[in-house]
Amino acid sequence: MQQPYGPGLAIVPQRFLEKLAWGTKKVIRRAERGLLKPFDRLGLDKFRVSKLIWVKDRIGQEVGNYRVLHESRTVDVSLPADLEFLRSVKNYNSGEIKLGEVFVCEISPAVYYPHLGLVANKNFEVFGDSVLLPHRFQLSPAYRSFRPSNTTHHAGTVSTIQRIDAYSFWHWFADCLPQLLTLEKYIGDKPLTLLVSDDLGGFQRETLALMLPPTMSVKVVPAKKWISADHFLLPSYLSGKCNGYLPDGYYDEIRRRITQGLGLQQAAPRNLRIYLSRSGARRRRIANEPELLELLASYGFIEVRPETMSLREQVDIFQRAEVIAGPHGAALGGMVFAPHSKLLVLYPEQKPGEYFYTMARCLDIEHYGATHNCFDDEDCVDDFTVDLVKISALLSGPMGLNKN
Repeated sequence: MQQPYGPGLAIVPQRFLEKLAWGTKKVIRRAERGLLKPFDRLGLDKFRVSKLIWVKDRIGQEVGNYRVLHESRTVDVSLPADLEFLRSVKNYNSGEIKLGEVFVCEISPAVYYPHLGLVANKNFEVFGDSVLLPHRFQLSPAYRSFRPSNTTHHAGTVSTIQRIDAYSFWHWFADCLPQLLTLEKYIGDKPLTLLVSDDLGGFQRETLALMLPPTMSVKVVPAKKWISADHFLLPSYLSGKCNGYLPDGYYDEIRRRITQGLGLQQAAPRNLRIYLSRSGARRRRIANEPELLELLASYGFIEVRPETMSLREQVDIFQRAEVIAGPHGAALGGMVFAPHSKLLVLYPEQKPGEYFYTMARCLDIEHYGATHNCFDDEDCVDDFTVDLVKISALLSGPMGLNKN
């Protein structure tokens, strides 16, 4: 699935006509937003999807049966060896993460936009709790779109774990699949239908099927048509911004169900050093990858292209990884299947987000980060050149790896 939000993260096509069409749509979108602002002040905004609301502010109105599954808490994930890296990160320099309340609640009635996982009340006021980062909703095509004149109705109680981030392998494991486990705790042995869009990717559907408890069923719905429901269960995110740190046991259960479902051993021997290449991607590639591969090969690394592999092959190779290396990218989410290993992340930015560090700390993985001079943005999309001297020093020094 292509990223459903963010013109800043959109990949610009290279062919002239496609690039022209892409640019034209972007200009029209900006013009539409600007030209209609005066009309919004006259009341047009009442017909557009633009307002964010929050679950806790609506308890006793459309929000009911609010149940806390994990209390809010602060965890210190830092280690003495990580202090230099933490000084460079964007959000958690102190090493402390404030984790919010983990809850499930019922919204009645509700409307739902499958493509982005947006959950709203009957007035199309979107619950910020369903998007984690509100600005991603505001960057999305749904923001300031006109409310639909009609919706498809689903009777009974429904829910979803599909979110605005669901296109990403990393976000799927850190943000989406964990919500299945909180829903399961919330409903007990009652039946529940999960809605997923017809454009949801293959690995998402496969892992969901492997994780699904007997009490739940999946219904595929059109991605870009709003759905109304009498009762919608909204599970909160379990982590936070740039944060893959979950309560105890969640990654263990995800790993157990998926490996068991794929017929793989959970205690495979760890004897592989793998490098996750992005050479087949359209952004954030390593400009000097041939030289990097030569260096890594001298330490026994093999090149892996996850996008060419089946889910089973990916899980198997991560399970057998002693060391994982790779640039910032969704494939690093595979570390869920490699607890207690070592991880080397090649960060394009000088001040990276902490996605991989926090997930690694939750999985008891040794994290080593090499930052570079790419433009600091929420998610750097440029290709970049890796500092081979810095990487060599990390491999032979702190990581304690020997050459072949």
